[in-house]
Amino acid sequence: MFAKTLFSAGLLGLALSASQPAFAGTRLVGYSDLDLTTKQGEAQLNARLRHAAKDICGLNKADLPTSEWEAARDCFARSMADARRAKAEVKATALAAKNSKTDLAVR
Repeated sequence: MFAKTLFSAGLLGLALSASQPAFAGTRLVGYSDLDLTTKQGEAQLNARLRHAAKDICGLNKADLPTSEWEAARDCFARSMADARRAKAEVKATALAAKNSKTDLAVR
């Protein structure tokens, strides 16, 4: 099993797994410019995560062989499930910072 990871601004680490080496890779997904306490900010992060997962899993290739399609789809589903879990933690931190009137430092 090959692991892939999405990282963002040193805070968001999303473990992505795939069953084939052709899908191995790492992508950086930035979100420091987004307000994750708003629906718009969350939607923008979701779009970035989907794009990165599709890229890593090979779903953005026009010439993806049919024999690899199912593995790529499974990779994408697992990647997005992992991304949603990690995003929930980051969003909770952003909400806590907003509610406590504390700035959230992003590097």
